[in-house]
Amino acid sequence: MMNKAVKITLGLMLVGSAVFAQSLADARKAIDAEQYQKGKAILKTLTSSQPTNAENFFVLGNLYLTTSPINQRPDYIDSAKAAFDKGVAANVAYPLNFIGLGAVDLAKKANPKMNFDKAIALTKKKDHTIDLYIGKAYTYAPVPKITEALTHLAKAKALNEKDAQVYLALGDAYRAQMKNSEAFSAYRTAYDLDKTMLRSKVELGKINKLSKAYPEAIEEYNKVIALDPNYGPAYRELSEAYLPWALTSQKEYDNRLKQGLTFYEKYMDLTDRSLDSRLRHADFLMWAKDYKALEVEANEMAKLDKVNLRVLRYLAYSAFENGNYTASSQALKDFMAKAEPSRIISQDYLYLGRAQMKDTTQLAQGMANITKAVQMDSTNAVVMSEIATALYKARKFDDAAKAYEISVKNPDRVLLDYFYLGMSYFFDYAGKKNANLNPPRDLLVKADSAFSYLVQRAPATFQGWQYRGRINRLLDGPEDVKGLGVPYFEKYINILTVEKPEEGAKPTNVKSLVEAYTYLGSVAARRDGNNAKAKIYFDKVLALDPNNAPALQAKKALDGSK
Repeated sequence: MMNKAVKITLGLMLVGSAVFAQSLADARKAIDAEQYQKGKAILKTLTSSQPTNAENFFVLGNLYLTTSPINQRPDYIDSAKAAFDKGVAANVAYPLNFIGLGAVDLAKKANPKMNFDKAIALTKKKDHTIDLYIGKAYTYAPVPKITEALTHLAKAKALNEKDAQVYLALGDAYRAQMKNSEAFSAYRTAYDLDKTMLRSKVELGKINKLSKAYPEAIEEYNKVIALDPNYGPAYRELSEAYLPWALTSQKEYDNRLKQGLTFYEKYMDLTDRSLDSRLRHADFLMWAKDYKALEVEANEMAKLDKVNLRVLRYLAYSAFENGNYTASSQALKDFMAKAEPSRIISQDYLYLGRAQMKDTTQLAQGMANITKAVQMDSTNAVVMSEIATALYKARKFDDAAKAYEISVKNPDRVLLDYFYLGMSYFFDYAGKKNANLNPPRDLLVKADSAFSYLVQRAPATFQGWQYRGRINRLLDGPEDVKGLGVPYFEKYINILTVEKPEEGAKPTNVKSLVEAYTYLGSVAARRDGNNAKAKIYFDKVLALDPNNAPALQAKKALDGSK
């Protein structure tokens, strides 16, 4: 006869088994709450302990396909297929695993018809779940096929008008078509049919968010939290509503952004901080431009998956924004070495090029990568001003001019870029001239064109007139035969002595005025033979610089010519 102690011990063991036993329903609940690692662990236990239950394999395969962006993780497609194949082996008469294999076909951009037809052939006529899951497969495919999805979902609805899951799927399909009114109605019906279906209320909030009705979306999410304070997806959606709402108000931006980030941390605490959840968190940090937190998160994710391409990309982007240019460059090189060419985007080349530009030994490689980024997406020209400035400061005037040429093609360009474009061409010419490299006069023409554009739009920019004078003097030749620089130096002098005399009084500009008066005096004497006019200019030189030797010599020569 069993003694009391043994009975108590056995009783506790049985109670413990009941407490810790986890079911398919628990797995589904975990997945719905976006506790993906927990759901996956339960399913792997179930598929091991119940190897003949084909439904367990279907839910596991579906988890791989629908809870991660499979275009970012192609290996998930293989994991899903392996689960569905095992489900078919467990019970070839269970139709849903064939739908799963059809979804895999869609993920691989293949035709799912053969597998869907197998599922349909195994189905009882009044079973609406087959059409429901085929509709979902078409909706959630990497390239959704909503017409086909709605055809099957309509059949599922005709067979069972009381299944909330059908309306939830209909809402997703309509939203994919941007038919928000129809989607809203479907989600509302789903919740009316099943008050425990919190995701349907979350989706109602998302419709409001898509319509930029952010307060209404937030109100809907808070209703979900009131029903279940531990429902993680509501906090995620709250955070993702606060960020675009923050962008609508400069005054409220910081506060709303802070609230959004706080809600995301709450979401992470309620989920299992799986790699999938953390990747989404990283998306949010990237959007919020919180690069310090993003770099920390990326390094933590790298411990979980060192080869994940998105992690490498986040490491690279955040490292650059935090000034860790060497780490950024290396992470991007690792990324590009592992990624398929189709997955490398313009931003990758842009960040790599910008990181390389911080190292003067890699300017050529950096410029090549940035140029490629702009070729792939012209909006990247917005950073070319920064790149050109770096090249200009490094005295790489040839490359700086090329970079500024791209920068000024940006619709939002700044006029200052035209100034430095002209300066780059001018100094490129001067450097090559001093090195006896016989530079093409075209460099001067391009420089003059840049300054011409500048002074047309900002006529008071006296430096533009000054450099137009210098450039045209060089185009004229050493004897100033044509006096090409005259109108530009005259305009320069007028601005500094009449329009902006306070600028003319500055020591650096006094020196430049001496240059301008000297040139005008020389042209007046040599080209025009107007000694009286020449003397006026040289007197102005001596008024600014009484010991100016060229002016003293010129006056002496002019006085001796009487």
